[in-house]
Amino acid sequence: MKICHITTAHPALDARIFYNECQSLSANGYDVVLIAPGESNFERSGVRVLSIKRSRRGLISRIVMPWRALQKALREKAAIYHFHDPDFILAALFMKLLRKKVVYDVHEHYVEVIPARMGKRPGGLFSAILRLVLETIPSKAFDMLVFPTQSLSEEYGKAKRKTVIMNLFRLDSLEEHGSESNVGKKYDVIHLGTVSKLRMKFILDVVYQLSQLRNDFTWIFVGLSAETIEWVKSSSMYRSIQRHLVLMEKVEHLKALELVRSSSVGFNYHPLEKRFQVAIPMKVFEYMAYGLPVISTSLPELSSLLC
Repeated sequence: MKICHITTAHPALDARIFYNECQSLSANGYDVVLIAPGESNFERSGVRVLSIKRSRRGLISRIVMPWRALQKALREKAAIYHFHDPDFILAALFMKLLRKKVVYDVHEHYVEVIPARMGKRPGGLFSAILRLVLETIPSKAFDMLVFPTQSLSEEYGKAKRKTVIMNLFRLDSLEEHGSESNVGKKYDVIHLGTVSKLRMKFILDVVYQLSQLRNDFTWIFVGLSAETIEWVKSSSMYRSIQRHLVLMEKVEHLKALELVRSSSVGFNYHPLEKRFQVAIPMKVFEYMAYGLPVISTSLPELSSLLC
């Protein structure tokens, strides 16, 4: 059976999409194709990756990419199409008109996430429209909805079929370069993943407070957007803590794990907003897999697994 995974926003080697789902399917005998942004096609761990080029302009890319992905996907004639981004919903509805089996993997609570990213408060007409487009229609239209947490799945009460695949760390990833925690530590603290300006402001304040207590530490951020890095460098606090910071954009998953292995403490911070209360930050389990002590917000889903 051929299964075609589709993402228009995530990198091909995304931890959840490639390692947790595509690689697992391939290991169990399925013919797996992944369509994802990139410059060239390749194959890894039995998964064929077909690349779609991004447009230079962000808005144009969001409009064009789903239809480029749709064209490639339909050529594969797969038994199941499994997509990962709300940008692809309209294209996926077209697939349903063609009587295709379609699975929607809902990574985040987008009705809460999108207004937050736009600087808007959830609620009102805008949120009602988002709920219709992102929750109600997908719940009725697609053959299966997949969620990373039980609490997020409960937000989609009208879904005709749904299941939960938790966003946890695969222990066999440790086989790539071992899990020993006594290797040389280059960084004192590590934070994996994207960070909004609001969260970054809080974390920079933590770095500053720590710098008042000790002078000999390095804090690395991995996975920041270019915009966030520029914002940090232009902040009034940057000059006083610059010597303690290493700011990196997104790197390939296994490279990120190498950086975790080279660090002493893992850090995770999320404000107690609804969009985070229904999420499990996989970075916490990546830190733990390499023996790092973890400093983290006590999120409900995370606490239920660890406490």
